[in-house]
Amino acid sequence: MKDIRKTPSAVAVCVFMILYCVFNLFVMGYLIYNSLRGRQDILGNMFGIPASLALDGYFHLLLKDKFFRFFGNSIFILAGAIFLSVFLSSTVAYGLGHYRFRFKKAVKTYFLVGLMFPVQLGIVPVFLLMKGLRLIDTYWAVILIAGSSISMAVFLLTNFFAGLPQEIYEAAILDGSGEFRTFVKIMFPLASPVVFSMSILTAVGIWNQFFVPLIFLQSEEKKTIPLMVMKYSARLLTSIDSAFVISVLSTLPIMIMFIVFSSRILEGIAEGGIKG
Repeated sequence: MKDIRKTPSAVAVCVFMILYCVFNLFVMGYLIYNSLRGRQDILGNMFGIPASLALDGYFHLLLKDKFFRFFGNSIFILAGAIFLSVFLSSTVAYGLGHYRFRFKKAVKTYFLVGLMFPVQLGIVPVFLLMKGLRLIDTYWAVILIAGSSISMAVFLLTNFFAGLPQEIYEAAILDGSGEFRTFVKIMFPLASPVVFSMSILTAVGIWNQFFVPLIFLQSEEKKTIPLMVMKYSARLLTSIDSAFVISVLSTLPIMIMFIVFSSRILEGIAEGGIKG
């Protein structure tokens, strides 16, 4: 059998991924490099060797601006949205993967179609709904919207639950375990690798979410990190140094998370895809 890793297409993909990684590392390095420079040095000597490097931009942003307030808002929204996303996607996927019922294919197709449509397309009715619930300018509006984006998670978890041996469920029922307890104590722990991977990938989208917080968070004290990035990016000539600093600070948490959990992310995605 021909080794697929030595085919021209596999080599081309490998070379492309290496070049892509090198490019991203270069961009991140350049971003960090410029975050250590002053505004006048950046504007007057963009690609040259700087006169000096300093941490003034970081001290200003961390100590004099509201970075930790914005950061705390993003963490709170992220935690709430991830909890809601895991709860909704795992319960929905368990029902789709384990049980047989009418219109099951239609329901699965509904979630697949959801992958093609961003929240921006339905923002007007969503805004009116949140206004009716009196959730405008609250964290809960963003949490509900971000946490309900579960199409990809439902797709992978449905494949996983559908691939689990029926004997596991039958053994739990014979031992006197009810439906809820079987799911919580047995089925959900088995799916934890897939759930963990989807949580990390979902976290990236929520952390970088700009449009929804922009629409629903109107008070300055409730805004998130991406909105802080926008504040400095909107006036680059007067705050380009701060724009580089906030870009670094907003990117590092996600980058560190991916570096630490990269192997588990790949394992979970593979497990969710293969089980189906």
